[in-house]
Amino acid sequence: MSSLNPPLEYKIILIGNSGVGKTSFFRKLSTGDFAETNIATIGVEKISFDIKFINNNNEPKKIDVSLFDTAGQEKFRALTRQYYKGTDGVLLLYDITDKRTFENVEMWIDSLNESIDSNKDSKYVVILIGNKKDLINVENFSRQVSEEEAKEICQKFNMKWGGECSTKDLSKDELLKLFESYTKEIYDKVGEKTNKKQKIKNVDQHKQKKKCCAIKIV
Repeated sequence: MSSLNPPLEYKIILIGNSGVGKTSFFRKLSTGDFAETNIATIGVEKISFDIKFINNNNEPKKIDVSLFDTAGQEKFRALTRQYYKGTDGVLLLYDITDKRTFENVEMWIDSLNESIDSNKDSKYVVILIGNKKDLINVENFSRQVSEEEAKEICQKFNMKWGGECSTKDLSKDELLKLFESYTKEIYDKVGEKTNKKQKIKNVDQHKQKKKCCAIKIV
């Protein structure tokens, strides 16, 4: 990309109850590994990606994405809510075998609305994702949330339906492809957001270049 076209930059956060698989999602994308035991996130972790895709106008796009994994435990929520500001996309996860995590979706939406002023901050997209599909019909587990219920709550709170998945069963490449599709969904609403500081820097450099190349005719 030229100096006058800085890369697009998005901030995406993972939220949801503790134990729904946010950290497994995050680590599978980062390392390709899946942790069989639940590891609670303390505070916030971050990884970065370069996401490339073709937009609806058949134009190639590249987005520098920062993905934040946030703690779902109530005692850390005051800390993690500080990271909501400036968010472009939210991946809200629930466990399809745990009704309680789905019932708390409204609480997470309220938390976002309290923390992000959509009139002052950039527009953001919330994508609802049902995780742990691999547990259906496993001993001591069963489906507790239907896709119809999930789609209904998406309509109620103006969320995008991200479908059901199994972070455990998906390979790193498969999960990355899914994440790319979510990023495209966010792009379709948020548009081309760039780093303002970088944009100003590039414009200043362009002005300096024009000044240096100016020729005075007498």
